[in-house]
Amino acid sequence: MSSSRTANLEDVYPLTPFQQGMLFHVLDTPDACMYLNQQRYTLRGELDIPTFRKALQGVMDRHQILRTAFVLSTPDGPLQVVYRKLELPWTMHDWSDLPPAEAQHRFNDWLSMDYDQGFNLQRAPLTRVTLIRTEPNLYEFIWSCHLLLMDGWSMQVILRELLALYHGFSTGQQVTLPPPMLYREFVKWLKQQPEKDAEVFWRKTLKGFTSPTPMGFDRTPSPDSPERPYFKEKEVELDEESSNLVREFARQHQLTLNTVIQGAWAMLLSRRSGNNDVLFGSVVAGRSARIPGIDSAVGVLVNALPARVRLPVDGQVVPWLREVQKQQAEARRFDFCSLVRIQGWSEVPRNEPLFESVLIFQNFPVLASMPDSARIQVVHVSLIERGNVSFALVVEPGARFNFRVVYMGTRFEDATVDRILENFQRILIEIVNNAGAVLATISPQVDTERQSLIDSFNQSLVSF
Repeated sequence: MSSSRTANLEDVYPLTPFQQGMLFHVLDTPDACMYLNQQRYTLRGELDIPTFRKALQGVMDRHQILRTAFVLSTPDGPLQVVYRKLELPWTMHDWSDLPPAEAQHRFNDWLSMDYDQGFNLQRAPLTRVTLIRTEPNLYEFIWSCHLLLMDGWSMQVILRELLALYHGFSTGQQVTLPPPMLYREFVKWLKQQPEKDAEVFWRKTLKGFTSPTPMGFDRTPSPDSPERPYFKEKEVELDEESSNLVREFARQHQLTLNTVIQGAWAMLLSRRSGNNDVLFGSVVAGRSARIPGIDSAVGVLVNALPARVRLPVDGQVVPWLREVQKQQAEARRFDFCSLVRIQGWSEVPRNEPLFESVLIFQNFPVLASMPDSARIQVVHVSLIERGNVSFALVVEPGARFNFRVVYMGTRFEDATVDRILENFQRILIEIVNNAGAVLATISPQVDTERQSLIDSFNQSLVSF
């Protein structure tokens, strides 16, 4: 490290358990640029670009995690290093004179290029921003960062602060934002948590589970395959009437929406795998109410936890979902442990993943929480987040439930993903329309197929 960069040091502290687990996968993955978060905002209005850039730098100056790099080899293990002052990398393109189709094509190519660029973990900042003008008063604003820095909730905090600073700078008003919570305080809090109790809980929860629930890959590339892993996305919306049915079902039976979604996903995995005991990843916000100011913190606070769900053959929908919710609440007491640590307490071998799919229930409505800003409006938000899981389902419960999947194109055919999404939606609607039904009768098949499926059930759950 150069003397100038040493003089610019502000703080040094350990990684969180979640960061440690992610770093383990990053270092174990040749294609480390996979771990990239691209937050995309479509902005409409008369954007004052110099003022916007000044507001961006203001956000950078406020939050330590945006000025952080990682030292990988020290006697105490990996550390995160915070610099006092760094300039936020900035790029701008003006494609407003291009035909819309050509601009969209160029934008898609640019997203891929930005993704491929990745980051050097040992050189801060591990974040950059790009502003692309697509029409006279329309911009695509992309904030890219390594997944070791921030989660989706943090991006909401950043956008809110960015617009507040922009509004103040544009109008000459004084902007007073509360002091940000230091990320090191979150690291300190995590170290104070009772790991012994957590170990007892996770060993008991995962006892008897010896291999990940299979997703049914179309292809399984060999470890020495020259083909580079790549991700693809698909997105569907549940119609408004069905979305309201799901909300009403949850309210009526005192269930969280997350519980209902988890139940539907568990049932789909059960049908695909033929197992009535399934395991998948569930991402939790990690923002404990016990930590003052945690809602405004910026950093990696989320955690991915194993969610084990048993589907008793003769169980009924609502009592079963209430049991799922009870297990959720118990697991939240121990959501501070890293996934690597939890897997070490399980019976799944280290060389296998604990789960092949992850469910992300996004409970922060980004657009709805944004303040009005001077002459600028956020009209669309899209998060492109890639990690090491083969299949991720992201659920956004707006007026219409949005289901977005991020999947490895090297493992899944597009048609398979289409079928998974279709069957998941059918199972979800079957659940909310049949509160008193036995689990065995809930089917993703259309009505003409259902009776033959039930007739062949024969005391075991069926795969498709």
